[in-house]
Amino acid sequence: MKRNEVKKAIRTVYGELWDILALYEKTGGFNEVPKEDEGTDIWDYMGEKLSHVRKTAGILFLGEHEISRKVFQIIDETEYFISQHEIPGVVPRWKLLNPRLTYFDCAFSLMDKDPELFKQISRGQTEFSLSCYPDPELIRAREKYFRNIREKSSRHNLQYSEDRIFQDELLSTLRLLFEDSFQEYLHK
Repeated sequence: MKRNEVKKAIRTVYGELWDILALYEKTGGFNEVPKEDEGTDIWDYMGEKLSHVRKTAGILFLGEHEISRKVFQIIDETEYFISQHEIPGVVPRWKLLNPRLTYFDCAFSLMDKDPELFKQISRGQTEFSLSCYPDPELIRAREKYFRNIREKSSRHNLQYSEDRIFQDELLSTLRLLFEDSFQEYLHK
């Protein structure tokens, strides 16, 4: 494939995955089909969307083994996230590329709502474990992040839900994934 063809194909798959992740808020965290598709099972609905992206990627990158491997890794990671039904519920690579995803971890709400249980979990006194154990530095960074979001929302009259804010971080992460994985095609 020529460089411009590869670039266009990468952008096509990016756009289809963007459309899927942009359903996060509308589907209640991939738990309910949108109103216009009522009557469809959410697993079937999301599975069909992911199958379509896989088909598109398979066609566009047939014979392009290295690019195909990277594209399908991102598709697999997206599917993993969709099937987790937890926040952030992403693979570690996504949190490395976009550390702000960690700010949505359930550990923070557990710290606020049940500090005693959080303390027991963090000390290994329960059978539960968390993917994140916030330290003071992370707590301050999270507070600053949400303070900035609230100020921006107030200035621009944006009434974003926490789901929408998380969705925006997912979409930012997707951009970072594609830019990181395909920089030789996208930045020239």
